[in-house]
Amino acid sequence: MAITGIVLCGGRSARMGRDKPWLPWRGRPVLCHVVDRLAEAVDQVLVVSAPGQPLPSTPAQRVEDHEEGLGPLAGLCAGLCAGLAASGPGLAFVTAADAPFLTPDFVRAVLAPGHAAAPEAEGRVQTLSAAYPTEAGEAARSLLDQGRRRPLDLLEHCDFERLALSSLPDPESVRGFNTPGEYLAAARADRPDGLAWVALGDSAGDSGSAVSGGEPREVEIGTLGEVLMAAGADARVLEGDSLSPAYVVCLDGRARVRDARIPIGAGEKITVLDESNLGGA
Repeated sequence: MAITGIVLCGGRSARMGRDKPWLPWRGRPVLCHVVDRLAEAVDQVLVVSAPGQPLPSTPAQRVEDHEEGLGPLAGLCAGLCAGLAASGPGLAFVTAADAPFLTPDFVRAVLAPGHAAAPEAEGRVQTLSAAYPTEAGEAARSLLDQGRRRPLDLLEHCDFERLALSSLPDPESVRGFNTPGEYLAAARADRPDGLAWVALGDSAGDSGSAVSGGEPREVEIGTLGEVLMAAGADARVLEGDSLSPAYVVCLDGRARVRDARIPIGAGEKITVLDESNLGGA
């Protein structure tokens, strides 16, 4: 029986404020960490994303979920159908991209019954740390057509087995992070000495700018606002929960952000730019 791993990446990450798959974890994006751990326990790994969504490079096959706004069941449907097409009938272990504590032993234990199964703790079923038959893709499509969007509905359709979370190896595998506070608490506990790299603009820039001059600095991880203040940025850079309109942060050279509440993880490189000096570029 073919065993597929499915990583759901297409969520909006609204509470986090930035795409979760890119959050640093042990020196690289958390998605890369999850894909590698999952690959130790399955035959193939599929990463399900929104169309055109930028993602870190991984060895997993990418599958696009073209049904925006329908939640994780739509991504699960796309992943199950792709898994069935690629390898025929089998089982799939489904997880989210923000599962830094996932272990291969946990994945194998959830797959061990050989049919639909999911961990349960205190009456809560962990639908995104569960095993689904790849043939259930069509059932997922039918549920979506009925306006039903919960992965639990699909598990119930498959007559799933409830597994006591406490009986499984590495039960922390189900833990993720939905907010900046949850991520930063986990990142600090995992790497207490974690530092981010901050450049306050061009050292040859306008001396009147709130971000000009100075060498790049390493500071403790935190929210973007905390990191900027620790690096010595002028208070003019911030305006409430955002950067002031004149400023923007370039995050690892790939994304521009202004929300001062987003988390900055270990090893990330941020550059604060004065857009007035860049012609608004």
